[in-house]
Amino acid sequence: MPVRSQHFGGGMRFRKRISYVDATRWFADGDHDRVETREGGRAIATPEGWRSVKSGDWIVRDDCGNCWPMDNGLFTSLYEPVVE
Repeated sequence: MPVRSQHFGGGMRFRKRISYVDATRWFADGDHDRVETREGGRAIATPEGWRSVKSGDWIVRDDCGNCWPMDNGLFTSLYEPVVE
């Protein structure tokens, strides 16, 4: 049942679903096979189009095989290592 928020104009509150992803930290060419040279920089094809990749970004892959770059600060705030 959705909960009405009293803090943000009466909108609904949401929380992130638990999800698992595979991730590789990218620093240089060869670190991830989907990073390509494009328009003078490095980029990766995502479902929404090409996204720039910079050194230190994480390349995240979901269960559907989609990849996207994520800044280290955002990545470490959203994900933690899985011990198997």
